[in-house]
Order: sequence, then C-alpha cells, then structure tokens
Amino acid sequence: MLSSAQLISLASSILCINRKFSLILLCSALMACGGGGSSTAPDPLINDSEVETPVIEEPETEEPVVEEPVVEEPVVEEPVVEEPVVEEPVVEEPVVEEPQAEQPDPLSAQFDSARQGKIAGVNIWQLPNSPDGDRPDQCWLAVGSDANGEIYISGHDHQTNSMLYRMYQSDNTVRWIGDARTASEAANNWDNGETAEKFHTRPIHHDGQVYVATLDKSGMDDGFRTTRGFHWYSYKISQNRFYDLSATETNGVGAETLQLATIQIDPVNNLLYGMSIPENKLVRYDIAQGTTTVLGKPDAWIGYFYTNRFMWVDSRGRVYITGGSSRDQWNKGESADVFDHVWYYDPATGFGELPEFELQGPNSMEIGQWDREHKNLYTSDDQGNIYRFNDAAASWTFLGRPDFPSSLKTWIFQLSADEKKIYIGLSDGPQPNAIYEYDIATGSSFELLKMTDLDDVAAAEAFITGYDSWDSKGSFYIASFSMYDGDNVYMLGINPVEIKLAKGLLAQRVNVTATLENGGNIRVSRSGSTTGSLDVLYEVRGSDSAGNWVTTSYGELTIAAQQSGFSIDPAGLDLPTASAALTYDFLVVPDGNDYLVGSETRVALIQ
Repeated sequence: MLSSAQLISLASSILCINRKFSLILLCSALMACGGGGSSTAPDPLINDSEVETPVIEEPETEEPVVEEPVVEEPVVEEPVVEEPVVEEPVVEEPVVEEPQAEQPDPLSAQFDSARQGKIAGVNIWQLPNSPDGDRPDQCWLAVGSDANGEIYISGHDHQTNSMLYRMYQSDNTVRWIGDARTASEAANNWDNGETAEKFHTRPIHHDGQVYVATLDKSGMDDGFRTTRGFHWYSYKISQNRFYDLSATETNGVGAETLQLATIQIDPVNNLLYGMSIPENKLVRYDIAQGTTTVLGKPDAWIGYFYTNRFMWVDSRGRVYITGGSSRDQWNKGESADVFDHVWYYDPATGFGELPEFELQGPNSMEIGQWDREHKNLYTSDDQGNIYRFNDAAASWTFLGRPDFPSSLKTWIFQLSADEKKIYIGLSDGPQPNAIYEYDIATGSSFELLKMTDLDDVAAAEAFITGYDSWDSKGSFYIASFSMYDGDNVYMLGINPVEIKLAKGLLAQRVNVTATLENGGNIRVSRSGSTTGSLDVLYEVRGSDSAGNWVTTSYGELTIAAQQSGFSIDPAGLDLPTASAALTYDFLVVPDGNDYLVGSETRVALIQ
C-alpha cells in the first residue's frame, strides 16, 4: 500500500503528463490552421474588443465564371461567428444566450498584416481563409466602414460560404471575425447542404453593430427558388460576436427562397431594408422586433431583371430604388420607360415613381455615398453616370460622368470629406483597372492612378470594387480580385492625398494638428508653406456618461494666407445637441483632398 507521500508524488506525475499531452494537442491544433496567403501565427496586440475568432472551411475551387456578371452581384450575406442564435435582435443587439460553441482563442485567429504598396499611403492585405478553410476569392461591393473608421470587408467563395473581416486601425491588421455557416450552426439554424454564396452588400454600421445578409443563387432565373431563403447577420462590435439574426424568425430565414443583393439602413426608425434578386422585392427588417416583412415591388416592375446594388433612405424614411440594365450582359428585355427614372417606397403610402428623377438610360444605381452631414447623396450607375440627391429639397440632379469608356464597369465610388472630389474606378475591360478623380464643381476628371501604380500583384486581378469605405486618417479601401482563380481577395487602403503628392499633383505636404494651449484655447496648426489659405474640416463630438459617442456637430475653418495656424476659444464652438451628451471633443478631420492630419487631432473640451 502506498504512503501519503508516494500518492502525492504519483498524482503530480500524472498531472505533469496530462499537461504535456494537452500542450501537444494545442500546438497541433494551432499548426493545422490554414492561411489563405496570410499569417496564421498568434497575433499579439489585440484588446478585448478586438479579439477575433478564426473559423471554418476549406477553400473550394471555384466554378468557372460563366458570364462575368457574377461580378455584379453584391451578395448580401452576414457571416456569423459562433454565437448561438441571437434572441430577438434588440435594436442592435442580436445577442442572447451564451454561445454553446466555445470561442476560439483570439490569438489564434486568422489575420493578415499590412504590407506597403509601391507608393506611400498605400497598404495591401490579402484576406485569410476562414479557420475551416473557406476561401474568400471574391468581394462584390462589400467593403464598408463604421463611424470610427474601422474597416469591414466581406469575402466569399461564390459557392458555399461567406466570411466577414475587420481591419483594425490600432495595428493595421485584417482579421476574420465570422462567417455565415459558423454563426448559423451555433444558432442551430443551418440545414444540411445549405450554402451562402455571397455577402453581396456593403457591411452596414448602425448603433454598435455591422449588418450583412446572404445572397445564394444570384442568377436572373429561377435558381433562387431552390434555396431556403436569406439570413440576416450582425457583428456586435462590443462583444466581437457574429450572430445569425434570422434564427429567431419563422423558418429561420428572413423570407422563404428570397435572396438579397443589397441592403440599406434607416437609422432614424431603426430599420433595415433589402432588395431581392431577380424578383426585385423590397423587404424590411425591424431591428428591435427581429422580424422581416416582404413589402413587394411596384406593379410596373414585371419579370426578372437586374437589381439595383445601391438604394438609399432619406430623413423622412422614404426608400429610393431603381432597377434594370442597358448592358447586353444583364438586360432581360425590361421596359426602358419603366426603368429610366427613380422609384420609391414610402412607409405611409407604398410604392411610387419619380419621372422627374431622370436617369441616363434604364440603368439602376450601383454605388453611392452621403456627405458627412447627410445633406447630399452622390450615386452612380455602373457606367459612371453621377447624380446628386439633396435631402432637404428631395431634389435630383445629373452631374455628369468621368472621361472614361462606359463599356468598363464602375464599382469604385469614394466621396472626399470636403465634398469636392469623387474617386471613381473602372475595371473589367480591355484596359488596366484605374481610379479617376472627378471634380464635382466643374465636372472635369482625370486618371489619378492605375492599379499597377500601387501594387503589381493586386493589379493583376480582374475587378476592383468598394464604395463609402473611409478610415479615420483619410484613406479609402477597395477590394481587388478575380473569379475562381485560387487567389484570395486583396484589400487596398489608399490615401488620395499621398497619391497626389507622389505624382506631383500637390505642391507640398500639409499636416494639420489640433492641440490644447495653456490658456484653454484650441490651437489648429498646419505644416508647410503659408502662401495660400487652407480650409480645414472639424467635428465636435459629444459623449455620454459611459464615454459613448452619441452626437456630432460639423464645421469648417480657414487658416488664412501667411498664417501657420490660429487659436479657437471653445466657448465659441457650436456644441451638438443631445440630452445624453456630457463631455465633448474637438477633432480636425482629413479632407481626403489636399491635406493630411498629424498624430494630434483631438482636444477634450473643458465644460
């Protein structure tokens, strides 16, 4: 019989062996994570709110591209991480019960760090495979940003699954944050054989969450009728969790067989809208109630036809929609008279048309962006025809188009913060993919860059897409990819001011900063020559007692010629209104046109 000392010694030996065995298993698991062209080593530097969880699936080859049109579908699908189905989504909280699937260690998440492009101000990432090996080789109009400038991008294989990624500005790293299958499986809402070919829409940020929706079977035929229906997904930023919102809906989908090609937010009424392909039915998701309603379509919209990839909601809650395409590639014989103008859905009166909102041919809107104060919306079809919608007057103006062939596809659209320039791209044609600068005031344009100027590898891909996706430092983000070529999507961050400096289009580098002076005033300064005046954009942001940013006022000031800066008395600033706001910050904002911002851009206002 063993003594007490011997028993203790034996127990210690067993524990030691178990620890070693556990470590071996852990190392084996970590080594098994695939990479999709990026690093899968543990990533240092992630705080609680940033941890990402790697997930899923082996990249599938990819079906031949048939018609290049696959390119046009901005699949709208929400990658879900592994939270068990979120209970009735509360406003922005899909959450609910604790996920039954264990969250992977954030340090093992799939990620890719930035590498520099050929020009200063250009960074390139390649989206990693999901932890299960799913390969993100396409990205149809699915790059967006939140209010803080964090970048979100969807990658999908156009066959089985769709993933969502986040680019953290804190360390310039792209990380996988969830995918459709993983999130739905965690919510017990994934059928055998079910697929999620695409998240075909720009990730939409609202009240601390980022929304996407699925598009499975995107052809303009009856293929969608063989599907179960689309899922809404949500990434809750504070929890770093990806949820299947539709798990609590009837039959576990937003609507049976329907698939969404685009989504849009009504922030005032806490609603999401989506439009299906190819029936072009409008659907509405009540975020607080967690329910989807199929609203239908105008009576004159008959048959299957090209679905708009961009729609918008005004301050009155009216949804503006378009449809159709004049391109032989996608035209289905739809009536030009029906689709050569804008239509709408009004929650009070239903569907209607606006013949006075004329279009340059029967071509639906593809891309667009509001100005920073949400007063003017700029939008374009895929041929580069640019329009402006004014919210206050509910008016519509055709502005013109850049000087490039309409045969190429326009899927890049980035409005500068000063509302003076639009950076608009073209691809999918016989000439190199490129981005033009369009001057809103004059209608003039010129080729700002070819993709080959930025990076040889990413430039070899066939398509570039992305709109309204700016970070907090004045860079916009786009996707570059081909179809079924075995290459994961490349994401590029592009600072247009740096591009202009490199090409000699700006005479000098100007950095703008904001600092607090001893007397309590704010000092706004610029570097470089003081020969001319400089208009500088700023914001005053109000935060509540918990430090949450809840309201914003916007302004512009001018540093006069022969001045390197000037002082502002905070008492003279117009503070934004919001009953919950207790503290305020002053920030200088990059204009995306002719100046950069330095490391000091924020000053806390003393109340």
